[in-house]
Amino acid sequence: MPIGAGKLIYEPYLMGERSPHLDPDCRGTFIGLSAGHTRANLIRAVMEGVSYSQKECVDIFREMGVPVDDMLVCGGGAKNPFWRQMLCDLYGCPVSTIRSEQGGALGVAILAGVAAGIYPSVEAACERMIEKKDTCEPVLEHTKAYEPYFALYKSLYGVLAPKFRELAEI
Repeated sequence: MPIGAGKLIYEPYLMGERSPHLDPDCRGTFIGLSAGHTRANLIRAVMEGVSYSQKECVDIFREMGVPVDDMLVCGGGAKNPFWRQMLCDLYGCPVSTIRSEQGGALGVAILAGVAAGIYPSVEAACERMIEKKDTCEPVLEHTKAYEPYFALYKSLYGVLAPKFRELAEI
């Protein structure tokens, strides 16, 4: 299934949205759905939509001057090399998994180690406790291919937000 999911875009606002749009009324949508789309198109569109939503947040960090030149992922989705490559291509930076299968528990252990004085800072604890497992690099052609879909995805919230509010008020 090629990038763009057969010209199908998914907005993943199933429970409203918190970031980057603080909007409890927005809802999930498929834009461009036709009878010709398959289950594979729908799955790819969902994966792309969730990834676009995360990219919006990454872009906000970059706009604030926070360098995002490396990404770590963990949990169920991180086990999928296809999705990791999608994130990598969209973010335009390497994406790595970590050896620990329990990212949340590792985060708590890092903070506890700092609070207990075992490590002088979160950064020092992360350097010591986080071990990368697999890393993928962005594919420039893929990054470019995602650009028009991501631009359209970003524009859809502004267009649909008033309708989400209208629907919530019915």
